[in-house]
Amino acid sequence: MNSDALPQTTFPVEEYFQPIVPWPIAPFVAEAEAIERRARIEAHPFFAYAKDHPDALALWASQEAIVTNPFSQVLLRVIARIPNVHVRSLLMPVVDGEHSPVRAGIADRSHPWLIWNLCKSIGLSNRPVKVTEAVASFIEALQETEADPMRALGALGVGNEQMLLAEYRAVEACFDVALPSADYKSFLHANIGEDEAHTRLIAEAATALEKLGYDAQQYVSGATHGVSARVRYYDELLREAQQSI
Repeated sequence: MNSDALPQTTFPVEEYFQPIVPWPIAPFVAEAEAIERRARIEAHPFFAYAKDHPDALALWASQEAIVTNPFSQVLLRVIARIPNVHVRSLLMPVVDGEHSPVRAGIADRSHPWLIWNLCKSIGLSNRPVKVTEAVASFIEALQETEADPMRALGALGVGNEQMLLAEYRAVEACFDVALPSADYKSFLHANIGEDEAHTRLIAEAATALEKLGYDAQQYVSGATHGVSARVRYYDELLREAQQSI
């Protein structure tokens, strides 16, 4: 379904204007969410290593600072590809959660700005930030899903928003031990506090898209793709951190 181009002959009004209803979350969503739970990202060896190596946490912060802007941009592009106004509207709080009102020229509660404050608190802001293979591969994996909104929502909703709940709690435990003076709680708690709701909204949007004719298995496929990409992200970060010693 090419949702980017304006139809040149007849306008498919139902595709754009069909109201959605509060359908029960479809079974394929639970199938996708189980993929994330089986991955057990919180048990990844990167976190055990980072508790004993503050430099590994600093590397993590620098790479998350790179990730957050492209992640937000991918999310915006995916939503823009959805013709139905009601589904787009359903997803707008997810966009709002990544961003924030601008005060004195700064989106001071946006997730990219909060991670940048974390970076500044550990002295990273005055150094060039190296783009690791971990980040390059992860962003590429997200971008690969953009053409199909259902696949993209699986990657973003399960492989990112849902996954971050366990992942960022593990990161917080690392900072508590290795870098307790860093400004990490604002960024981590902003994500942890919002991502459960974001996961639910994306699940509701995917359920609505299935009712509008999208392929549910693309959501499951996207979830598999996103979860695998995030696990590889930590594999690469651990390898990078160990090689830098």
